Amino acid sequence: MKTLAALAVTASLFALAVPDTGAEANTTKLRVKNHDNYKISCNTARHMVREQGYNPVRVKSCTSTVFSFYAQRNGRTYVFYVHSRTGFVWRA
Repeated sequence: MKTLAALAVTASLFALAVPDTGAEANTTKLRVKNHDNYKISCNTARHMVREQGYNPVRVKSCTSTVFSFYAQRNGRTYVFYVHSRTGFVWRA
């Protein structure tokens, strides 16, 4: 255990001792994708419900941030909701 700790300390010292080449300053600006606008599609959400063993899965509504679906299993019909930004799935 002591050897492992000594190796970790040594490795961190070498990582900190690497000289800066300044390459970071010469890079061009890259477009960063805004993940705040990330949204899954209605079809992807439907497949997420289907992967949980429900078939058929029919769309109830895909117009808002929360998609809703009718899904069947063992002859019973359930209503599922999928949040389009987080991918969270829940059943009503």
